[in-house]
Amino acid sequence: MLDSFANKFRGVVLAAVVLLLSAVFALQFGGPQAEGCASGGQGGALAKVYGTKISQSEYHAAYTLAGGESYPDDRAKESKLEQMVLYGLIERTLLARQAREVGFDVEDEAVLARAAEDGVLHLSMSVNASPMLPRSGPQRFDFKDKDGKFSKDNLKNFIQYRLRRSMLEFTRSQVEETLAQKMRDTVTANVAVAPGEVWDAFVREKESVQLEYVRFSKAYYQQQVTPTAAELSAFITANQVAVDAEYEKNKARYTGLEKQVHARHILIKVDGAATDEDKAEKRKIIDGLLVRARAGEDFAKLATDNSEDVGSAKVGGDLGFNPRGRMVAEFDDAQFKLKVGEISDVVQSTFGFHIIKAEAIREGDVPLDEAKRELAESLYKDKKAAELAKAAAGDLLAKAQANSALALEDALRSSLGLPVPVEGAEPADEKKDPLAPEVRQTRPFGRGDTAIPGPLDSTPLVSAGYKLTEAAPLGTTPIQLGDDLFVYKLSSRASADKAAFTAEEQERLRGALVRRKQAEVLDAYVSELLDRAVAEKKVLIDEPAFEAVVGASNQPAS
Repeated sequence: MLDSFANKFRGVVLAAVVLLLSAVFALQFGGPQAEGCASGGQGGALAKVYGTKISQSEYHAAYTLAGGESYPDDRAKESKLEQMVLYGLIERTLLARQAREVGFDVEDEAVLARAAEDGVLHLSMSVNASPMLPRSGPQRFDFKDKDGKFSKDNLKNFIQYRLRRSMLEFTRSQVEETLAQKMRDTVTANVAVAPGEVWDAFVREKESVQLEYVRFSKAYYQQQVTPTAAELSAFITANQVAVDAEYEKNKARYTGLEKQVHARHILIKVDGAATDEDKAEKRKIIDGLLVRARAGEDFAKLATDNSEDVGSAKVGGDLGFNPRGRMVAEFDDAQFKLKVGEISDVVQSTFGFHIIKAEAIREGDVPLDEAKRELAESLYKDKKAAELAKAAAGDLLAKAQANSALALEDALRSSLGLPVPVEGAEPADEKKDPLAPEVRQTRPFGRGDTAIPGPLDSTPLVSAGYKLTEAAPLGTTPIQLGDDLFVYKLSSRASADKAAFTAEEQERLRGALVRRKQAEVLDAYVSELLDRAVAEKKVLIDEPAFEAVVGASNQPAS
């Protein structure tokens, strides 16, 4: 076989290298020990695909080729590296099987020659792998010596010590990899992109829209809703089924509770870099508020008028019921020492100075009527807040539509009953609630981008934004994203410039589109192969064995 192998390749040097490598491998790896390793000498099969075994040693070699040893643990876990390597081997086996069925063949000698001549080895990664992971296909490795020449010793050591493979194992594995790649190339060979698709991609990339918008947050309006006892009772009577259902859904929140404190607080913030003089001034303010609170002034009103925790100040400093550990340690220690109705001394935390009042304490099972009333209040606030947000958004839109030349900021101030600021005048010193309606601006975004940062799906706003024009820049109706409503207006729009649609740009975009389409076609093909094999029960994974292998690889080195 060695003679025929050498004769297949041009050049005396390459033939000599191959002969030398083959001789070394025969000495280092040949014989019965190589065969034993190839059949799973380092452990049993992790998976079987149409009867073909994927051994632990095969998995370890594939993991090494994918660079798995250099991945940080958190990144490997996030990208499911171990699972993607194993499924890459399963998919490789399916593809190689198909390649043989359509008549492809790869000679063992060709695999070794490619490694010796070009340093090219093949690897497989699942089609479902994250973009952070390497792609399936040929990968270059450096087997050169310090003089820049191919070193058979470097290749031998890489296979023996890095991959922990015998010559037979390495050759068989690379034959399977090469066959799988031939099948990938065949499946994706006819993928093409029409000229119109390239232009559309250029437009999507270069065209952008920027919006002004006002967000009407339901959470903001919830702070403004405080039902009377009569209103809440009437709501419960009218919505008994909904209240009962809400209790069943949240029953665990009201049974078997650890001790909880319902607290209000007043906060005077102290910056971490504040001077001693600043701290002393803040301390005088909080001490004065403590005197007033203990003298009998309404604590909730004191919080609303003076607390610098803007969110809770809107609701009289109310923090609701909280178990131990939810607040910072200093605050927690103080609130859990209080009796109902008691007001704390001044408490210092990383946020500044607090005064805390305990409104109620509960533990164990909350009485049914009390629990349902609390849940009913939440439902009531949700309903009323949604109504208030809708009314406020509608009012702003009406004022903006009535005067198309009016800036959105001025329309908002008018809808809120605020005076339009006089140019050059000092702005009023107003407490700013981060949830309050205000005019904000998106960054320029494309059709496939996100307009509003955060967990919201802003796709409807993106779509609506692209329908706006300079002649009609205002959205005709508020858009709901999550629980919140948005009134929006076109700020600017950039269009694709045909002059910039150069041949180089076209080639760049065409290449990207082809690669994306090829990935989609290959994904669909491999998924079909895998689904069929699973349905026929021809793919078997030894989950305990695989978990054991992954667990062992994650153990720190001793």
